[in-house]
This record gives sequence, C-alpha cells and structure tokens, in this order.
Amino acid sequence: MTLPIPDKPYPDWSRLLSAVWLHGSSVRNIDKHEANAAVDRAAESIRDSIVERNEARSIRPSSFVACGRQAYFMLKGEEPHKMPDNIGSTFAVGHLLHELAYAAVKSAMPKGILVETERAVALPDWWPDHPSFNQSGHVDMVLTVTDIEAALPFLPKDVIKRHTQMLVDFKTMGSFSVRKHGKAVFGDDPDAFGYTAQLAIYTDALGIIDNGALLVGINRDSLTKPIIPRWVTPEVLKSEAQRIKVAFEMAIEQTDPGEEFLVRHGEDANFFCGRKGKPGYCPFRVVCGENATVTD
Repeated sequence: MTLPIPDKPYPDWSRLLSAVWLHGSSVRNIDKHEANAAVDRAAESIRDSIVERNEARSIRPSSFVACGRQAYFMLKGEEPHKMPDNIGSTFAVGHLLHELAYAAVKSAMPKGILVETERAVALPDWWPDHPSFNQSGHVDMVLTVTDIEAALPFLPKDVIKRHTQMLVDFKTMGSFSVRKHGKAVFGDDPDAFGYTAQLAIYTDALGIIDNGALLVGINRDSLTKPIIPRWVTPEVLKSEAQRIKVAFEMAIEQTDPGEEFLVRHGEDANFFCGRKGKPGYCPFRVVCGENATVTD
C-alpha cells in the first residue's frame, strides 16, 4: 500500500523517506511478498558474513576506509585479528533490519519513484587498480524520480530538479548512537566507522556526489522507533573522497600514516580501536596497538 498523497509535498528526500518507512513498516501495509523475501535474503547475508568476517578480506568501500592505517596494514600483509565473538548477533540483527527497511520502503514508495536495493556499482576512476582492492561494490538503496508528474505531490519541483537521484545508506545503531546520529554535524563531528567515507565512494562512483546522500540510522534497541535519515552534503563527501585517496596512496607506497585516526577522532576512536576497555571492531587493532605512540 503506497504512501497516501499528503496535503503538501514533503520538503526534502529525508522527510519523504521517513514517512514512507513509517507507513510501509506497519504490519497492515507492508507487502507480504517483500517481507518474506527480506527474511530469506537476511538469512543468506548472515551466513555469508560469518565466513567473510573470519577470513582475510580485500579493501572495499564498506571496510578499511575509516582509518588510513587499516589499508596500510592490509597491504603490508599483517594478519587481520578475528572480530570479537560477542558481536555476531549485532551483525545478524543489522542484516535483518536492513532487509526489512528495504521491504518497508518498497511497499510504500509512491509511483514515479524507483527504489533499487543492493545495486552493484563499479568504483570511481581514482579507486586503486590493485589486487588487494575490490573493484566493485553494492549500495544499499538508490531512489530515482522516473515520472516527475507522479512524484510532484510528494516532492517539490525544485528538489526533484536538483536531486533527481538520491543514494541511501542504512546503518543499525544502539540507542545512544542513534541519538548522536540525530545531532551529528557531518564534517565536524567524528565518524569513527567511516560511514561518510563509504557514501563518498559510492556517490562518486554513481556520478551523483553533487546530490549529497542520505545516511539513515535504525535503532536496533527499539524497533518501534522511527528511522533517522540525515543528509550528508556534497562538500563533506568530496572532502572524504580526497582523504581516502591520500590514505590509499600512502598505503600502496607503504608509508605508515601513523595514528591520525586516533588524533582525528579522540575518545570516539576508542570503541572502534579497542582501547580503554572497549571491544574493538578494527581487525588490525592488535598490531596497531603494538605500534602505538598515542597513549591511553
């Protein structure tokens, strides 16, 4: 059941996506075929990720882009450290919520707006042509206005004209992280998990970096809470793309970038790096700690 026509158009893609998700995620409105397919795809993704996270991996937009030292250690041949065992359930929930979000949006998105999920993309021209780098990726969602007249009741004409296409990336978060996400100033506040870096790579690959992108927080602690879509500006994405280019050039040249990540992110880096009693999500947290100069 598609979203009912509003009294006036939603002011931007963020508001429209929030309304679509809220309408489409209800038991009454979600397409049952989409929901069943979502559960099947989630199960397959969980099986794949269990194998993937315990094997050496190549560098790709969804991994090893947050910190320049990750790519450096990967190309140096350092062995990735196994991820903490207790986070497996977190990733499993993340896969399921991603798929259910796709189903909700597909169920309620108005006619005239195409919803593509898990779209395969070739990476930007500046992405290294190197054996340790994946040469393709998948974006969570791309929204494209295919019929302007049909979309006009839902989006203003100037929004459609400026942003005919919008990339959307979903991230599952705990309640604390969702609150931070809702208040974050992208480009100024720390992004320790490389979310904006991933958006920069994919929007550049699709040729829509000037449109910005939507980074959507999903609260995995309370599934009744609404999603939090935030628009990341083209300026932030272009800045991130430049940072990643420099980091990869240094990694290929085997120049250790040092602990710029820790310096750049401060306390927010501890959760990712596994410092000060935090679990650590970085597969190179052990060897990086052995080469530490920034002390706790």
